[in-house]
Amino acid sequence: MRRSPADPNQPQDQRLFMFLLLAASMAMLWGSMNQQPPVQQPDQAAAEQADAPADGQPDPTGDDAPPPVSPGADAATAGGDEPDAPAIEDAPLAEPQSLTLGSAASGGQYRMLMTLTNEGAAINRIVLSSDDISEIDNHHGSLGVHDTSEAEPGVRLDLVGPGTAAAEAGLRSGDVVTGGTGGGKLKDTEFPDAQAMANWLGRSKPGDKVTLRVASGEGPREVEVTLRRPALQLVRPESENILQHQDKLPVDYADVPSLVVRLTSMGGQDAKSALVAAANERLQSGGWTVDQRGDASVAFTMRLADLGLEVVKTYTLAEVPEDQVGNVDYRGYHFDFSIEVRNLLDQEQKVSYELEGPNGLPIEGFWYANKIGRKANGNGAWGAVGLRDVIARYENGPVSQLNPAQIIDGDYEPFGDGSPLAYIGVDAQYFAMMLIPQKQQLDDNWFDFGEAVLATPELGKRGRVTLNNPTFTLTRTPVTLAAAGGDAAARTDAFTVFAGPKRPELLSQYQPEGAESYSLKNILYYGWFGPVAKLMLGILHMFYAVVRNYGVAIVLLTVLVRLCMFPISRKQAMNMVKMQELKPEIDRIAEKYKDDMQKRTQAQQELFKKHNFHPMGGCLPMFFQLPIFLGLYRALAVDVELREASLLGDWTRFCSNLAAPDMFYDWSWLMPQWVNNGYLPSIMGIFAVGPYFNLLPVVTVCLFLLQQKLFMPEATTEQAILQQKMMKYMMGFMGLMFFKVPSGLCIYFITSSLWGIAERKLVPPPKPAENPAAFSKPTPPPKKPAQGGGGQSNKKKQQKKKRR
Repeated sequence: MRRSPADPNQPQDQRLFMFLLLAASMAMLWGSMNQQPPVQQPDQAAAEQADAPADGQPDPTGDDAPPPVSPGADAATAGGDEPDAPAIEDAPLAEPQSLTLGSAASGGQYRMLMTLTNEGAAINRIVLSSDDISEIDNHHGSLGVHDTSEAEPGVRLDLVGPGTAAAEAGLRSGDVVTGGTGGGKLKDTEFPDAQAMANWLGRSKPGDKVTLRVASGEGPREVEVTLRRPALQLVRPESENILQHQDKLPVDYADVPSLVVRLTSMGGQDAKSALVAAANERLQSGGWTVDQRGDASVAFTMRLADLGLEVVKTYTLAEVPEDQVGNVDYRGYHFDFSIEVRNLLDQEQKVSYELEGPNGLPIEGFWYANKIGRKANGNGAWGAVGLRDVIARYENGPVSQLNPAQIIDGDYEPFGDGSPLAYIGVDAQYFAMMLIPQKQQLDDNWFDFGEAVLATPELGKRGRVTLNNPTFTLTRTPVTLAAAGGDAAARTDAFTVFAGPKRPELLSQYQPEGAESYSLKNILYYGWFGPVAKLMLGILHMFYAVVRNYGVAIVLLTVLVRLCMFPISRKQAMNMVKMQELKPEIDRIAEKYKDDMQKRTQAQQELFKKHNFHPMGGCLPMFFQLPIFLGLYRALAVDVELREASLLGDWTRFCSNLAAPDMFYDWSWLMPQWVNNGYLPSIMGIFAVGPYFNLLPVVTVCLFLLQQKLFMPEATTEQAILQQKMMKYMMGFMGLMFFKVPSGLCIYFITSSLWGIAERKLVPPPKPAENPAAFSKPTPPPKKPAQGGGGQSNKKKQQKKKRR
């Protein structure tokens, strides 16, 4: 065991040696401190100059060198005079403040409503302002207000954004809602807390008109509001995502806003130094000063006096021209984001920062959703992906993707490997938020590397790993800032941040400057059957343009596919008829050679060859339909146009989203939590079917069983009977596996099965006279002579012939 110098059990000579060593160290430290210039402050002594002096300049370590200038000294006192007052002072942290940019009004000049906080100068929420893009997990009415707090009594509306239903009705930030009334299920109710108001609104429908009782500084009043569908939140506090699938938040959980900035090094000090650590605390959670506030832009400023540095973050929303408001593919789903670092000292400084990306993207349909994934970065494996993955592309490289499981396991390599960044972001199933550096040339290298991380703590062991909250960090290549007042005293890095739906035509308009081949369209991924999926989508969109209903379009697509496959499916039907005709002979061969498999197989092959029968001919349509089935499945999982596509309209929840299960009946009140979550990490997970009873998968399996009963040959042997029973059991197992597939895929199977049944009815049944077993009957034995007189005379005649 190691002893400390003060250990009384330590030998005396060792204690004496340690005493002398410590005394010498203290003397050397005291001497070095006395040699420091009088203007240098102790807490500033760690700041170093970034680079060596240029050629021709005086050596700062020589006799002619001026004394060092501290961050608190004025330029006029650089000759060594004591300043009257520090030129750089710590700006007091601003009070916490939330603000909004843009509008939630559909059809306006902004595609989004952004909520920001000055604590970290970061993004809390991004709400897409489109009536065609709304929450798919909530179908009740909404005020459009997400930030509320408790009041006594009532609910305080902390932030009412422009264009929301609440704002257009006259509600304002700070209003306290104490109760409300409406028609139907919305009885007159008091709101003692936010949960009571949420439960009340949960019984409403979009379009309902409600009257809210409001208390404000102007006195009580009543406000009539027309509720809307909840708008999609592309970014939200992750705690709201977690509470969708868990009863409570993890211990010590804290939300993290998006686009947070931290310093990684400053003047030779790394992030572990006390000065840089204190500065990062201010940068991440301190109150930034709000400057240059407008409807579409805002700038935040944070002064770090101890480091002689100022950081400015700016957000500017894109505006949509009036004549392009109806164009969903117009390049308007983005905002410009910049980070500026300014040197406040009269000497050069070298600085590097770390930018943390967006987080809190949607996990909509978490209990059934399946996202398509590409080859993982670094480990060369294909695996399951999360509902949100980190996507990046660097110069001369493919699109790389990392899922939460790989991030947790550390089973990946850092992005980039020193290559220039084209774009990086977080990719959800139908939406994405991607950062594109605004560089003059793609090969400009701003960042040393990118790393995928979890923005918030890992979910518990019983939570689905795919529901974790991934993001990324970018570490800036160190930049040298000139002395304050110089042309190079500040450095600005600007980004275009795409935040919207993954429409191919829209994504193709976002790329680095002069690098069209690096557009965001490449983040769309359809898997192995990508060409088939794109073909299916093209046909679906063509049919939709005519019938204006994607459910009907899927029926028409199925009919088109079956028409194209009619020659093959008819040949399959005829093959099944011939199989029934040959069955008696096949059974005879099986009985004859039951102990000799080789001879049995040879005899069957000769029989098939004689009658031009191909046993695998019945499987051809299945092989041809497999790419079509997988292509349609991938199309439903990728194409945002099929998200929220309804079969019967908005009046019913049933088949209201063809990319989701049909949700015929909500049985969540009856089922345990693991069933409603659609996930259980055990063999019982197959029964985790979600919070809804789905009708279409049951109809699909019933039609499969009906086809089997109508067209499978009757079992005549114990083996055939066992096989048919196993097929029925497999159909039940398939029903469980199909229970959460998209309703659009079930419509395809149902239409295809009905077509197949009708088609088979057109094929003539086998005729008994054409049974090939009749052609191979054994030769009958000779008939016995009839008994009687005639028979006896014939016998005598034969005997006479013998004698002759």
